Parts: sequence; structure tokens; C-alpha cells
Amino acid sequence: MTGLPPDANLQIADIEYRLGSRTETLEELGALNPHWRIERLHAKTGVSTRRVASPEENATVLAEDAARQLLERVDPASLDGLIHVTQSPESTLPTTACLLQERLGLPSTLLAFDLIQGCSGFVYGLSVAASLIANAHPARILLICTDHYSRYISRYDRTSRPIFGDGAAACVVERDGPGTIGPFVFTTEGSGAPYLTLTPNNGVADVDGPVLFMDGPKVLAFTLRVVPDAVRELLERADLVQDDIDLFVFHQASAVVLDRLREQLGVVPEKWFQNLDGVGNTVSATIPIALRQAQEQGRLQAGMTVLVMGFGVGLSLAGCVIRT
Repeated sequence: MTGLPPDANLQIADIEYRLGSRTETLEELGALNPHWRIERLHAKTGVSTRRVASPEENATVLAEDAARQLLERVDPASLDGLIHVTQSPESTLPTTACLLQERLGLPSTLLAFDLIQGCSGFVYGLSVAASLIANAHPARILLICTDHYSRYISRYDRTSRPIFGDGAAACVVERDGPGTIGPFVFTTEGSGAPYLTLTPNNGVADVDGPVLFMDGPKVLAFTLRVVPDAVRELLERADLVQDDIDLFVFHQASAVVLDRLREQLGVVPEKWFQNLDGVGNTVSATIPIALRQAQEQGRLQAGMTVLVMGFGVGLSLAGCVIRT
């Protein structure tokens, strides 16, 4: 693992999110797949309903909508950076960040680029934003995380379809705030790439293009092995003990993953945030969506110390401490 030191006087100033406009229920999937054991699936996933993109939507549409909600409170002219995180881009040439700069009417003087990262993507985006700001330019960055995994998953896929939702989150990272972001920890095990990946479409009729493959037990084993060590290392780097953390906001992978992690770490429910039902696993957007919902519920407030951690596809992990 490697880490970066905390950046003082740096904050996440504001967050907004947008979910896919269509609600898909586990019951609907059960009607299509009568051999599925719905009760068992619900216990494992923690998801009875999810939001997925409509045929008119894609990751960029969700990203644009989330950003527009945020820009109702943030002056677009004040932004001088845009980082766009996704694994389901509308465009790779040019980058989708360039498309979003034009669609959102952002200044032509800002830097804009894409990060291709999944479950750990939000924390990766934070680390890049913090590094850029620490080097004096830019001072205010729009970070957008968006994913549209339903485009890769058949409705007959029992492993993945009941879990993944589509969504986007946009946040502003800025200098001279009252909080801090960091330190960071990272883990990368590319040897596990085949366990969560896109594969050629060999006759999957309801997916137009490549198909998602996930070896759930292998991804779970990676998560349970690396996350506790990463939490301990992150606390050590931050000169904190676990009781100093006011809220743990992890990647919303599934109920079985989060329940096992909370048990391993010994975190009390009052300090653990989970929002899977109604949202699903929105990949890079899970953590910022959860942060915003925690704020809406009064569970995230000013002056708190929050530990966030993303893990999964790559296989990769990224975590950091945020002081609000």
C-alpha cells in the first residue's frame, strides 16, 4: 500500500446526485426468473429496489443532471477544474470531461480529464483533486462520478443484476475550507482483474455490447482480506484510533459485503452508513451518494471525522479520512 499525507484547509464543499429514472424491483426480476430464490437474494444483496437508467439515459446524462443540480448552488465561473470518473463513458475520444465542459457551460480555462476507475474511483478522484490543489492550481474542482453498469448486465444474470444500479454524483473540492482531506491509502492487485471484468457478448440477447462478469466469492475474499488492513494503516497514518471516527462510509457493494466488514472491524451501527435499498451499487458514485444522503438524514454534519473506502474492480482499493 502507498499513501498520501492529509491536505489541510481543503474541503468537499457540496454534493448532489442523480439516480437512473427507472425503478427496477427484485420482484420483477423474480417474475422473469422463477427459479431464483428471491428471499435469499434479498438477504445477500440488501436491495429490493434499484434505480437504473432509462433507454434515453446514459452515464453522461446522469453526470450532467447531477452537476446541473449542484450548479444551482455553485457559480460555474468559480470552477477551474473538472475530473470525470467512470467505467461506462459516452466518449473516450474526446474525453467525456470535454463534452461535459461544453454542456455545463463551464469556463474554457479549466482543466478537464477522465479517470477510468470503478468502485474506488471517488477516492481516486479526491486524491487527484487534492494533489492538484496542493500544487496551487486549480483551486476549485468539480468531481463527477458516474456509472451505467446496467448496460452490461442481463436481466437473467442472478449474480450481478439484483445488485447494480445506475447513478451519478457531483461534488466540489476546494481550497481554504475548514476541513481536511487525507491521508490516503491504496491497494492494487491486477492479478484479480479477471474476477470483475467485461467479456465478449456471446449471444446475450438483452445486452447490446460487452457483458459484465463477476466472480462474487473471489471479489468478496479480496475485500475481506485487504479492507481491515487498509483501515488500520489509514488510521495509523492519520494518527487516529478507530473510536475517533464518527462515521464510516464504504463502497456500497452489497449487504453481505458490508455486514461482514462491519463485523470484522467491530464498528457499531450508529457509526456505519448503508443505503443500498432503493439505490443499489452505483460503482464509483456509491460513496458520494451515501455522503449526501447521510447529510440529508442528519448523520453527517460539520466537525465530523469520516473514513471512506472504495474497493472492488481492478482489483483495487482506495481509502481516505475526511474531516468536515
